Amino acid sequence: MKISRFALRSHQFLPPVVPFRYHGLNIVRNIHNSRFNSKDHLQQIFDNQKYFNNFTKNLDHSDKSLPSLFTSQRTGLFKNDNLSTPDGLIDFSKASLAEAKQLVTKMLQEVKQNESGRLNYIKRLDQLSDILCRVIDVAEFIRVAHPSEKWIDAAQQTHEIMFEYMNQLNTNVDLYIHLRDILEDAAIVKKLSNEEIQVGDYLKQDFERSGIHMDPKTRDNFVAITQEISKLGSQFSNGIHQLNSYWCEVTKLEFESIKNTELKREISGHQSGLKKDSNVVLIPLAGHIPYTILTDCDTESVRRKVWIALHNSTSTQIQTLNEILKSRALLASMLGYKSFSHYQLEHKMAKNPENVLTFLKNLQTSLKHNGVIEEIRSLYKHKQSDSEDKIPSDEVLLKNIKPWDRDYLLAKFHNGKENSLQNINEYFSVGTIIAGLSTLFKSIYNVEFIPESTLKGETWDQSQVRKLKVFDLTNNKILGYLYLDFWSPKVLPSHFTIVCSRKISQDTEDTTKIKTLVQLDEKDEYQLPVISLICNFQRPTSSSSFGRFAGIERQNPTLLSLDQVDTIFHEMGHAMHSMIGRTDLHNLSGTRCATDFVELPSVLMESFSNDPRVLCKIGNHYQTGESLPESLLKEHQQNRVILGDCETYMQSKMAMLDQVLHDDTIVRTLPDSFYNYDSTPVYHDLERQLSVFTDDASTWHGKFPHLFSYGAVYYSYLLDRAIAEKIWKGLFAKDPWNKNAGEKYKNSILKWGGTRDPWVCLADALDDEELSKGDSKAMEIIGSDALSA
Repeated sequence: MKISRFALRSHQFLPPVVPFRYHGLNIVRNIHNSRFNSKDHLQQIFDNQKYFNNFTKNLDHSDKSLPSLFTSQRTGLFKNDNLSTPDGLIDFSKASLAEAKQLVTKMLQEVKQNESGRLNYIKRLDQLSDILCRVIDVAEFIRVAHPSEKWIDAAQQTHEIMFEYMNQLNTNVDLYIHLRDILEDAAIVKKLSNEEIQVGDYLKQDFERSGIHMDPKTRDNFVAITQEISKLGSQFSNGIHQLNSYWCEVTKLEFESIKNTELKREISGHQSGLKKDSNVVLIPLAGHIPYTILTDCDTESVRRKVWIALHNSTSTQIQTLNEILKSRALLASMLGYKSFSHYQLEHKMAKNPENVLTFLKNLQTSLKHNGVIEEIRSLYKHKQSDSEDKIPSDEVLLKNIKPWDRDYLLAKFHNGKENSLQNINEYFSVGTIIAGLSTLFKSIYNVEFIPESTLKGETWDQSQVRKLKVFDLTNNKILGYLYLDFWSPKVLPSHFTIVCSRKISQDTEDTTKIKTLVQLDEKDEYQLPVISLICNFQRPTSSSSFGRFAGIERQNPTLLSLDQVDTIFHEMGHAMHSMIGRTDLHNLSGTRCATDFVELPSVLMESFSNDPRVLCKIGNHYQTGESLPESLLKEHQQNRVILGDCETYMQSKMAMLDQVLHDDTIVRTLPDSFYNYDSTPVYHDLERQLSVFTDDASTWHGKFPHLFSYGAVYYSYLLDRAIAEKIWKGLFAKDPWNKNAGEKYKNSILKWGGTRDPWVCLADALDDEELSKGDSKAMEIIGSDALSA
């Protein structure tokens, strides 16, 4: 789907006037120098609910510089006064729409009147985009993450209202012509900043990629199709977790073959009241039962049926996906592109789908030869019979290990090994990891986290959401704010951009009004980035007192697996990109860079979370405070990477599927393909070709959310992993705590947002001028690390 800068590229996000004054630099310094900035304080904010409650209630008593009744102040979500109720969100969208229309009228008048109107035109376009994004981004967050159905309904209405207008802007001929003329006027361009010129070029590209040259009727049709794709995308996202059926049929004979008597008893307990044939047993697909079958059931036919049932999408979901793919192909065709993939990749790092496919095929070949076959062979040993001595060929091996065998054979492979290991989770509470990240960022960026209490209405759950101020110690200023909810019952780990950095125009914008909508810096010059990170971790358990915290009543904290630690580090990579990438224009701030570059900061953070020099320094036992033993960490790390190459290969399969579904097949066969296209045979054919854990039975592709959200750019994860490997080796491998390395990385990559060519950023970071060309040779240099890692 075409996501315009008027729509904001999310990943997917009056009472406050007085508090804002009190949240200025003086308060920052007071808190920064107080006990509230200690590591234990930050840790307990996340690990001890009672401590957190006292912090939010009593902050005004502990710091006399704060106003009395501080926490009785009310506001709206993220300190936007308009977002105190669902109806307020809709009113906010309507008011923002009116403001945007007024701004467009004013821009078109001023650009014709004088040079000042032309010089400010690109800034005005960026301001226009920001007005819309303040609404669209928060609506997208609410639609996905808010627990209230009323808020979700309001967000859906808001999204549709704003998206329709955004599409109209993308095809506004007058806006485009003036922008084009300004960029072609050498005298004007000479007076613009590099950032303004770059934003102007990007917006011009967006106009042209939105069919601005089409005749009015065709352009209206283009807008209608784009809006329809957005609605279909929402339907697709909402249907990801739906199953064709919530029961799986097995025969009575298959049921009896299950050896786990406790499991059989649980399954039997679900049969009461169900209408069924006497020879059929229905296995519920909710709860732990189906997953226990996949890891514990000896009968392959039962595992197969349950696995397929769990991975089948509804027929409606597949039809929705088909409609998205066909509509995208039609848009690409209308714009003169060979395929939607060609359209998407034109301005990305990879340049074209041919480069992507070459990268993926080379990666898959290397993985198969260097690790995948051996990993699967190690599983096969637990499937073959005792009498089977012959070592099968690679082809036979791959044919005999099915996706429904994976968890079952992994369990046999481990055979209690995990149970024999000391529980490493006890060294990784949520608070320990957040405090550890603050320590790490202070070391490499001179940036740290400072907890801040929230006003009533500022979050979607005041007892659950934590707010952190991201503070730059070098320049003694606030970089932005994080709203963290680690216990969401409905959202997989996600990073949401709510507000982007942008310099406020003191001459043309009302700062007092803006302060009711966003959070500004100490001098009211910049609106500060606001990011929300959401995870679905287990909630804290019962209260107790322990070890070095004896005498302090607290809950047992949420304890994390190594995978969950990776998740927090990954999402914090995105967050720090948003915080450090401060720009004057919001279109290029933070994560608003090339889509196949945006995952670099997050993937690189996983190298930190896998390094014993980092984890053993920040990990400590939640009861005793003991540091994480390196020997224990290494045992767990060795135990978790048994299928490391297979996991990477599976991700490459998904990236390949993303390319194949968006290739030129539909475009070449229009209009016939528009009526009879079916993505399922395409998925099954590709699975058979790639032949590792082959799935030619389910409709799992309807559960692959990135087919919509990343459309033809999912390869980014693998490309950025290869880039991150090169950055890690070049800067941090010798010492992950090195300040000079952190400064080099921050100044060559993070601070630029989208204002600098990614290949130039890499060339600077790695001191390799050849990378700056961004050609096939540059791709080859980056790919070499992916193939050798």
